[in-house]
Amino acid sequence: MVATKGEAIQFMKIINDWMSPQVARMMLDDMDFYIADITGNDSIKESIKMVRRLVYASAKENLPDED
Repeated sequence: MVATKGEAIQFMKIINDWMSPQVARMMLDDMDFYIADITGNDSIKESIKMVRRLVYASAKENLPDED
């Protein structure tokens, strides 16, 4: 089951409490590349991508161009 938006927001809040926005973005970029892009588990994939989008949105920065 994919994380709900509320769960993703809680995940994002915890991440932001423990690391700078820049480190949070880099960590989620790595998780997206090394986990979400290769896993067959749609729940993990979509949950990582959802949290990543929220972290970038909260930093008022755009996501890098996705191919």
